[in-house]
Amino acid sequence: MNDIYYLAITNYNGEMNGYLSNTSFDSHINHFNPRTVLGDLLKTVFKYDKVRDEIVFNYTLKKTYQQHPFFKVKEDEYIHPFIVSTARLHECFKSGNSISLGELEFIKTMNHFMFTFEIESCEKRHPDCEDEYDFIPVDFGTHVALEDWLEFRDKSTNAIRFVYTCYSQEEVLFAVWHYLIFHDFTKFNQCHHCGTYFATKSLKNKYCTDNSPYDNYTHLECEQAVKNIKQKLSRRRKTVYNFLYINQEYSIDTFILKCDEFCDKIKERSSVKNLKKYEDFLYKQQTTKR
Repeated sequence: MNDIYYLAITNYNGEMNGYLSNTSFDSHINHFNPRTVLGDLLKTVFKYDKVRDEIVFNYTLKKTYQQHPFFKVKEDEYIHPFIVSTARLHECFKSGNSISLGELEFIKTMNHFMFTFEIESCEKRHPDCEDEYDFIPVDFGTHVALEDWLEFRDKSTNAIRFVYTCYSQEEVLFAVWHYLIFHDFTKFNQCHHCGTYFATKSLKNKYCTDNSPYDNYTHLECEQAVKNIKQKLSRRRKTVYNFLYINQEYSIDTFILKCDEFCDKIKERSSVKNLKKYEDFLYKQQTTKR
């Protein structure tokens, strides 16, 4: 008998949250971001080597693999099918495009995946109930069509939850993928700050919704962290410039030129690496008389 994995993904006011458990849909212990959890696979789970222009997986796990939400529920030594699935995912990351819902259904059929899903709505419970709110299955009837779901989604003001019953970790991967495609997250972009691949509706979105790994800014999502870091560096640049100007330092032109070079790189990609290099440069500059 295969293990059972309970996957729940909620979406309310644009905030998406995923939960994975082997006990129930309502277990919120193993929480993850559905938009970045697939990209995190490449960073925390697999070791792979680049041969020419191809990515070749060497079928080994990083020591950090247990940090990934898919493996917190249960360790899995039989990992080959999961690696093959991730290799297909990696192709999509590089192209920027996800697979279609039709291709996913084809993969599901050919691999005899059995995962199912149900749509639930958060409803107010009876006053006598211990919990004020509960998720109730949505009854679309026996002749449900895609238009029924779209009409319900557009009219609903409550949180909507998709609950998946999966029978392997590979099915969990494809269940999350199914959710993203079903909700029009059909593009993949690499975050210009942290480098994580994330699902998006448009490649114009440059930043993921995870928190920044930048020191002292880990409480902020990547886009807001970049804005705050840039403001900090701008203030520091002004402080250094004023010192050089007041003290008639001949290095002021060189300083401006160097700052502009850093800013051009940051404008192209506000990566942790580019921002850190600029910060190190600015804070090495003298701002007091020796």
